[in-house]
Amino acid sequence: MEPSSNPPAEKAVGGKALEEAQAFLQKLRSRRDREESAKPILQVQQGGSLSGVLLAGEVALLYGEAKVGKSRAAVALLGWPKGGKAEEKEGGERSGASSREDVARSGSWRVWAPRELRFYLYHATETRYAHLKKYAKALGAEDITENILPFNDVEELERALQAIHTLAERRGRPALVVVDSLIKLVPPQQSENEAKVMDAVMARLKRAISPPEREPLVGLMVIHHAAKGNGGPRGSGAIAANADHILRLEPRRDGEEDWGLLLYERGRGDVWREVEEVLRVRVRGIRRVGPAPREAKKSKRASKGAKNYYIQKAREHFGNRTFSEEELYRFLAEEGHSDPDDLISVWKSRKKLVSAENGRLYFGKK
Repeated sequence: MEPSSNPPAEKAVGGKALEEAQAFLQKLRSRRDREESAKPILQVQQGGSLSGVLLAGEVALLYGEAKVGKSRAAVALLGWPKGGKAEEKEGGERSGASSREDVARSGSWRVWAPRELRFYLYHATETRYAHLKKYAKALGAEDITENILPFNDVEELERALQAIHTLAERRGRPALVVVDSLIKLVPPQQSENEAKVMDAVMARLKRAISPPEREPLVGLMVIHHAAKGNGGPRGSGAIAANADHILRLEPRRDGEEDWGLLLYERGRGDVWREVEEVLRVRVRGIRRVGPAPREAKKSKRASKGAKNYYIQKAREHFGNRTFSEEELYRFLAEEGHSDPDDLISVWKSRKKLVSAENGRLYFGKK
């Protein structure tokens, strides 16, 4: 028998198979080029040139301890002069370095989103418009108060991001959006400590700002809490793994003033340590020489109850009825807990807190 003149099938790549292979690789090239051409939103001056850090289509995580000033720092960033840097005083001192001022900006960083395309989207249980408006007025961002908007759930947040993307397309410029906060995007009866859950949450955020076949024009700065002891972002490691950039807000004491320092911690930006400080914002009324009598009493009482004090008080208050997460948050805050969101998340993960069919909550059996 004569050998066949036809080569084996695996060696005869051509025709439709070759076209499909080339088309797929071209699709990857196009996606790469689209990502690399994304407009910069946050840039840093290093090595004699501007480097893009946060680009359109990317998600940055801004995390810090409770009451360190995360919302104030985010508002200060939105209030940055377009493409501008901090002016210097005589002698080279940075503007804002004085304790008499509310914010000091790094001379190395720039924000390129037009001011009308800077938004702060907050969940109603995280903060109040009146507080954010007050921060904006104090931090030079009063003109963006019309863009401080609430959202009730993830679906409403996605619609807001789509609307902002449409505005950015019309202007042909990128938008910077702060989302307050990550914990409010976690589905009911699920926990931020679960990797699969947070993979899905972060992927959903990315899809919301990267519409298929459209140029990405929105960059996100998502506020999140730190783990106890500021050991990194709270919850599953999937949160940090899925973020393009991580910024940390650290408390610092300077004379008689308390400051929150916003530092670029890590990410795709490849930022040099010498220019890691983005800004510092003054935080009033957080630290005191000694606790007020009422606070001292609460602190002593809470330490005695340790793990059980707050859940016992909550069970007594709500009894067997259902309640909203906002109601529980406010109750815990009034009782003196410094981070109600963290406590609620722990109770959910341990099944002490159960979601009813209507989305309201109730306490499970002891």
